[in-house]
Amino acid sequence: MEASARNVIEYTFPEEYTGHATYREAPYHLRDQFIEHVKQSYQPETFPGLYWGRVNKNEPFEIIHTFAVDRKKRPEGDYIPCPMCQRREKFLEGSFVFIFNRQCIAVIGHDCASAEVKHAAFSKKKQDDERRHQEDFLMARLTHVPSMLRELEALKPIATEIEGIFHDFRKDAPTIHRALRQVRKAGGEYVLTEMVDNEAAEFDPRLPKKLARNSYFGSMRGDTLVGASCKFLTEARRYEQWLLSFDGCDDEEKAMEATIGLLQRKEAAKAVRYIGEAGRRMEKLRWAMSAACFFFADTHIEDMKEWARDRLQPHPFTVDRHVRNDGISLAFSRVTGKDEEREYARLFLSNALAEWADANRVAPNLEN
Repeated sequence: MEASARNVIEYTFPEEYTGHATYREAPYHLRDQFIEHVKQSYQPETFPGLYWGRVNKNEPFEIIHTFAVDRKKRPEGDYIPCPMCQRREKFLEGSFVFIFNRQCIAVIGHDCASAEVKHAAFSKKKQDDERRHQEDFLMARLTHVPSMLRELEALKPIATEIEGIFHDFRKDAPTIHRALRQVRKAGGEYVLTEMVDNEAAEFDPRLPKKLARNSYFGSMRGDTLVGASCKFLTEARRYEQWLLSFDGCDDEEKAMEATIGLLQRKEAAKAVRYIGEAGRRMEKLRWAMSAACFFFADTHIEDMKEWARDRLQPHPFTVDRHVRNDGISLAFSRVTGKDEEREYARLFLSNALAEWADANRVAPNLEN
């Protein structure tokens, strides 16, 4: 049936109508064809095989696809006819449906069916859409689970090395570590504040006598190393546990068998949630581990050094950076008049870890 069908069908909605196609069950294979037809013509009513007899508002139906059409793009600028309302011009938003009793397809307005029938149809559509999403997701992602587990296994020693740096720093130089943690909590900027006299207050007693003057030294990098905790290894193990139940699908055939089993056991939603969340969190974990290593960056240490030895610094300390053949070494030192308050910490970033961090510094997609 071509777009000229409007000239053939008079939309009188007779009790008996035979100019339609019949199907034993909902023809979901027509969904893509219908979508393309509407996209090209803006005339859902001219799709081939539709039923244009009278349809009772209480007749149960199954929704194949919902649609909305811009009236301005319709050839005659009119509304779409509805067999449920028996009106030549009725709606612009509606559904492409399969009517069970008549074994036919039709287009009806979004609010034309009775409330009970419409609720049942949309509830089923929601369930079908969710099941279809689960099937598509699992078929596409189950085959990636083995490689995700291999990646997590490779991340574990890296996480252990970074956590070792964190614990050495916190244990050997707790005062310095706390001072840097406060920078992190305050927004990650190396800032020192000085109260200075407000000269304008001499001429206007309403003005404050003192003003705060900030000195900026740069931005902190790799702030995970000065946080309250560092649990990269714990995170990697947690995501591994999420994925282990879905391992073993190294080809499409095994993925299909696993998908069918998960659907039958009603575990598909759980699998989608765990696999999807593990993928997103692994991406963020990889980036966070990489970012932590940039604490050792030359420019960052220079900014920190200036901040740490400034005259306004309440807890002054020194930090020296040395590039060795096997990596980068940082030496933190805090010397005061009391022996018990002296601190010294040496941190080391291996070349292998530095190269890994540089290769994985791409920020995660936060929309995922």
